[in-house]
Amino acid sequence: MAELTRTPPRTVLVTGATGGVGSAVARRLHTDGWIVYAAHRGPADAEPLRDAGFTPVRLDLTDEESVLAAAEALGPRLDGLVNSAAIMGQGPVELTPAEVWRRQFEINVIGQAAVIRAFLPALRRSGGRIVNIGAVSARVPPPFFGPIAASKAGLSALTQSLRAELHHQGVKVSLVEPGAMNTAIFATADKASAELGWAGSPQTHRHYARALDAVRATAARQTLGPVDPAVNAVVRALTARRPATLYTTGRDGRTLALLRFLPDGLRDRLLLRAMGVTAAAFTETPVSVG
Repeated sequence: MAELTRTPPRTVLVTGATGGVGSAVARRLHTDGWIVYAAHRGPADAEPLRDAGFTPVRLDLTDEESVLAAAEALGPRLDGLVNSAAIMGQGPVELTPAEVWRRQFEINVIGQAAVIRAFLPALRRSGGRIVNIGAVSARVPPPFFGPIAASKAGLSALTQSLRAELHHQGVKVSLVEPGAMNTAIFATADKASAELGWAGSPQTHRHYARALDAVRATAARQTLGPVDPAVNAVVRALTARRPATLYTTGRDGRTLALLRFLPDGLRDRLLLRAMGVTAAAFTETPVSVG
């Protein structure tokens, strides 16, 4: 009697596996029977990832040699790539230092392209899937969130070009655009902003102080959504026979996406009102932006 051939488990690399969305995706795929290669930067992260059942992979998106070494270590075949690694920069365009802009694009766009370039031969060999984690702010950028929105818009454009380029090569590409989720990324962004400070003069800082206070107060009242809808979308993108090219998740994400159909002026007014920012906020005040 012929021995049955056992199908090997599917393999996936998840970048940002120590972050909120990346870790949740990694756990879900591991539960579903995938071999999960969990990308991490710090040596101290390897053991906890291994204890969770993943295979740790040292990978720094800003170091192409690191990315190429990771691709070589994983071997010639890969079924899925989930690009979840990202950082978040926020603040008024006028006050955001050049360093923040460069770091945003280095990790959220250029680093994603480097990872895709390195692992694409293995994905092509398996007829695999690429799932990029964007943000709905790429389509409707809110005021005071220009850095993250701009970088995610760049990732969206990259994803759409890549999807067409791979159309005849057997690799499907999807973009997941969540709304605001309950992860540590907002606290990390606040900490980074405090450490770097703002660009511009003290007078310019004062000009934005009341508006930023209003934005912070609004954010403090906001109930952030769970990561589960984004995780479910990633799983569908990896496993569906015909995955969607775009998944928008979260109630606030879908609502924000709909605003793109409004006239620009009306959309701007609605966004500013939702964030508690009025014309009265833009007056000089002795309060420091900090």
